[in-house]
Amino acid sequence: MNPRSIYSDQPVSALDGERDAAVGHDDVSGVVLSVVVPMYKEAARIGATLDDLTATLAGSAVGGAEIILVDDGSPDATAAVVVPWLTQTQRGNLLRVVLVRHAVNRGKGAAVRTGLAAASGRWVLMMDADNAARVRELERLWPLALRGCAMVCGSRNTRDARVTSRAFRRLSGGIFRLALGVLGLNLLRDTQCGFKLYRADVARAVVKLGREDRFAFDLEHLLLAKGLGRIVEVGIAWEHKDGGTVSPVRDGLRMLREAARIRWRFVTDSDVGQRATGAGADVAVEIEVKPQRRVVSVPAGPRVEVMGRGSGTLPR
Repeated sequence: MNPRSIYSDQPVSALDGERDAAVGHDDVSGVVLSVVVPMYKEAARIGATLDDLTATLAGSAVGGAEIILVDDGSPDATAAVVVPWLTQTQRGNLLRVVLVRHAVNRGKGAAVRTGLAAASGRWVLMMDADNAARVRELERLWPLALRGCAMVCGSRNTRDARVTSRAFRRLSGGIFRLALGVLGLNLLRDTQCGFKLYRADVARAVVKLGREDRFAFDLEHLLLAKGLGRIVEVGIAWEHKDGGTVSPVRDGLRMLREAARIRWRFVTDSDVGQRATGAGADVAVEIEVKPQRRVVSVPAGPRVEVMGRGSGTLPR
């Protein structure tokens, strides 16, 4: 009989009660870098991304690494597809791979916060599941991180960026940037690039204070990070991938409405930056232990299912 999700009647066909769904050991004290990958209906693309991601991190000079996969309530086989990577033995500097599952679709912003909450590294890289920006681009961000920056952001709009994209995507992105300028939210040349490196205290602040569940979450994260240190952006190689769920027109208009709401929130709440500084203090995420499962209580939303080993708390 197939095990079933603790939040629904959907069978988790590829998960086996005898399996341990994590790579390597449970000692996360050696994790320097956590890579968070939010996923929604990515069954067709995530396998190639994980092949590239695991091979690169295994030989990375950064040090110990972990991958946190967050399935945002996908109705397809996304969770089942990633299981083989969860059960592999430790490879080089890749210490573990963990799958976190939302019971229902909550949005990319919510999935990123869940991943940040589950991460144990001193730095947390958020990257997209389509591998438009490959993890090897981290080598362009890492030197800036070591100089004490709070957040280092990959960019498709700097002179040194190497971008392959469609004309309509470039046009819609330009219009969105103009609109952000009107709102006073042109915080970077490319606020929406899905390749950002968070210092651990910034990640904790976002987990505690973040509210944006949908696609405009990047703006909120940047505004929260401003109170914790310097934010820089650097050009990366980025290649458009077909098969995504984002509509430039429909979701672009929605993002503008969300951006206006974010602007109003930060204008009317002058203490939010000060609270972000306090939220970056050392915290732990509580774990409810289940057989072969850990259920994380994330401050920003309802419980989520974590496939992996261990008990107690996830160290931050």
